[in-house]
Amino acid sequence: MPLYEGLGSGGEKTAVVIDLGESFTKCGFAGENGPRCIIRSEIRKPGIPKPIKVVQYHINTEELYSYLTEFIHMLYFRHLLVNPRDRRVVLIESVLSPSHFRETLTRVLFKYFEVPSVLFAPSHLMSLLTLGINSAMVLDCGYAESLVLPIYEGIPILSCWGALPLGAKAIHKELETQLLEQCTANTGTAKDQSLPSVMSSVSEELVEDIKVRICFVSDLHRGLKIQASKFNLDGTAERPVPPPDVDYPLDGQKILHVKGSIRDSVAELLFEQDNEEKSVATLILDALVQVCSHFSILKYPIYY
Repeated sequence: MPLYEGLGSGGEKTAVVIDLGESFTKCGFAGENGPRCIIRSEIRKPGIPKPIKVVQYHINTEELYSYLTEFIHMLYFRHLLVNPRDRRVVLIESVLSPSHFRETLTRVLFKYFEVPSVLFAPSHLMSLLTLGINSAMVLDCGYAESLVLPIYEGIPILSCWGALPLGAKAIHKELETQLLEQCTANTGTAKDQSLPSVMSSVSEELVEDIKVRICFVSDLHRGLKIQASKFNLDGTAERPVPPPDVDYPLDGQKILHVKGSIRDSVAELLFEQDNEEKSVATLILDALVQVCSHFSILKYPIYY
């Protein structure tokens, strides 16, 4: 355990690795196979019913400093159980993270926790270290957006990045809409009641759990049929047979009936083209075209 690591050895202790995401934060120690904890990027204040997200880019510096201080304190002394002064810190960040947020987070670590050093590492580049390769096209499908960035010989090609506001947040919104419009629930006194009559809104935690446990991504052939039936105006395209419905327990007396058509269609939002004919698939293709143009201009050889 890190609490007793290095006693009597005199060697430098393992660095702390923090991946601070908009929805979830992963935290652990360098050299381990996985994070020690994965928690929501939020804190709770007395008297405030809703949790406060710590990754916010449009609030003033003092407020952001307070949120980050409380959240980092929870990471160190509730989950990692180590002294922040004894260990270096590696921060995994997005290439789109604004300087205001980065500077405030650095000030929290240096001034409040007095860490020895801080290293900012691009999340796309760090993902390649687990594979042992130096070049790849990395797609980060996060909470607020999907970001693709080519990496060549360990160097991010920033001129070829691309992003779309398609991620878990968009899927959650679509799933919540379909649940409220199409699904019914059984209570202790009545059956097949509309979901809005049972609950006015669906919490983020409930949507996340339903998405992870019940929903799935269809293969290419099935996904094309689902999209064709959804956007077909003349009604000639047939939808594939949906998977079975699922009864999801809300609490001890309420059962939510999730339709099979919702289970296999909600993730298709990532692959449906918008008004500008953009999707996650076209995002990757556009990045590939930009990489080819970039290396042809620089007169580097491209191997297919």
